[in-house]
Formats: sequence, C-alpha cells, structure tokens
Amino acid sequence: MAEIIAEVGNVHEGSLGIAMSLVTMLSKQGVKVVKFQMHIADQEGLADEPFRVNFSNQDQSRQDYWRRVNFTIDQWVKLAQHCSDLNVEFLCTPFSKRAAQLLHENRLVKRWKVGSGDATNLELLDYLASTELPIILSTGLVSNAEMDYIVEYLRDRNSFKKLTLLHCVSKYPTNLANVDLHLMKELEKYGCDVGFSDHTGSLSAAIYALSLGAKIVEVHTTPHREFFGPDVSSSLLPEQIGFLVSLSQDFEVMKTSSSSKGEHFNSVSELRNIFRKGLYWKTNLNSGHKVEFHDLLFLKPVKGVDGIDALEIVGKTLIEQVEQNTPVLRDQMRDDVELI
Repeated sequence: MAEIIAEVGNVHEGSLGIAMSLVTMLSKQGVKVVKFQMHIADQEGLADEPFRVNFSNQDQSRQDYWRRVNFTIDQWVKLAQHCSDLNVEFLCTPFSKRAAQLLHENRLVKRWKVGSGDATNLELLDYLASTELPIILSTGLVSNAEMDYIVEYLRDRNSFKKLTLLHCVSKYPTNLANVDLHLMKELEKYGCDVGFSDHTGSLSAAIYALSLGAKIVEVHTTPHREFFGPDVSSSLLPEQIGFLVSLSQDFEVMKTSSSSKGEHFNSVSELRNIFRKGLYWKTNLNSGHKVEFHDLLFLKPVKGVDGIDALEIVGKTLIEQVEQNTPVLRDQMRDDVELI
C-alpha cells in the first residue's frame, strides 16, 4: 500500500504544543507517518541566507527564523514519543549533518528524508549512508545528470537498495499544469521505489500520483487555510490527508483483487435473471407453428430462455399451444427434422 507522509515541516512555529496537536489531528485521520524538519541555523547556512518567502516581520533573518522554529533535543524527544504513543512514525528531515547526528544518536528516526536542496550535499549523504537506514530523497532541485550521479554515489555506499526517489516540483505552490507526474515514472529507470512530494495544495495531484503507482506520497499540512506560515498555500488540511489515506487503502484492496471474469459471472447468477431480458411469447400461438423472430418479446426477468438465445429458438416448431406474455420454454418446441 502506498504510504501517505504528512509534512508538518515548521508550521508549528516553534510551539511544541502545536506540533503535538498537529500529530494528534493527523493521527485521528489515519495518518501513520508525520514529518518535521530539524534546522540548526549556524550549521545550515550563512547569516545573509535569503528568505524564500519573507512572510513575517518578526524574524530579521532566515537564521532568526530557523532558531525560532527549532526545538531543543529534549523537545524533539518528547515530540517523537508523542508520535510513538499514537502509533505514528516520527520522521524528520535533517538540514545539516549535525541535525542528522542528533536525530540518529537519540534514535529518533527509522529512516531518512532528504529535501531536494540537500540531495547534492555529499557530506550529509555520506553520513546518512553510514547509518544504513533507508533514504527517501526528493529530486525537485536536481538535474538529470546530477540525479545519475547521486544514484551511483549512494549505490557505491550500499544505500541504493533502501532508496526511494520522490518526484517533486520545487515551486510553492505548484500549479497543477506544472506537476508533470510523468517524471515520477521516469525515475523508475533507476530501479528503485518512486513516489511524489507534493507542493500544489490540491488533492488532485496526490490522487493522480496514487493512481500511477507511487509508493510514497508526501503532502504538506496546515490546520487551517488562514494559518500562519510560508507553506499554507502548498498544504492540505488534515481531513484532506485523511481522505488520501483512505484512498490509498482502497487502491490497495482493488489492486490485489484477482477474480476472473468467469468467477464474477457465476457470482451474479441471481442478478442476471433479474436484470437481463428473457424471452416471452408476443401472441397466442398454436401447436405446429414454426417460431419466427417477431413472435418473441424481450422482457425482464428471465423465467425461461435467456434473450441471448433467441436465434436458437427461431425455426423450431411448437409442440403445444402457447399463450401471450408467458415465458418461452425449450420443452414447448422441437427441432424440425428434414425427411429424406
């Protein structure tokens, strides 16, 4: 069954209570994997790192924002435990090697998610590979040539067998006309699992990805369309993600069904008799009459001869009188035998 990963990211705005509440909301929708982001400002970028979206005047710099929304390691442990208590997998994207070390040393994650901005961060990839945990890697900011290089890089470090590549378009939000999910299928050439990381804020893209066989569909979440933060327009509501979870389960049921056409035909024998047309006599006819096509009525239900057998009846000779609107029965007639 395809996994639905709900990306909380930093929508909690540095509040542990809001982060836990979001996990609870998503858990009640059937979500089994919730993802956060660990940002350690001085390990991630320079002081003049530009904002992607300068959405608030409370942060003077991008690093101020990272410091404000990040948790202490004790808070991360509490958040991961809250996920565990709800039978939800805690997933967290490290945006530096140090962040990955903290997550791994505290045994907080069972696998890694790498954002496409760090897909070329060889220092980080080296460390992730050394942990021998599975890696989910987004590809939105990576060229085709770089993708070839990264796959071989991870293959050389024995991480390829546990690799999942996610097609994504790194625009916030992504217009549906630019989702280009055929590129998800192109990733299959590498021979690993593939999926989709969504930034549209629309259910349509995720549903389409599921229909194309995505192993993982990752979607951003927000508790409300008017909530604070840079990713609200790219996000889905918890109940929408719950719908995706249900849809993924339904797709799995349908994908694994294997009944033959014959089995289906045999299982609806009673319905066939109700819904299909049977043959009835259009008028009263005498014994010795040779049946013609216009002698027959096609009506529900089937009580004698099925309508599909009408041409088998034409040309036979009645051996008894029949009445209008009564079922055509095979024992009412005989085949004409040509005398030699």
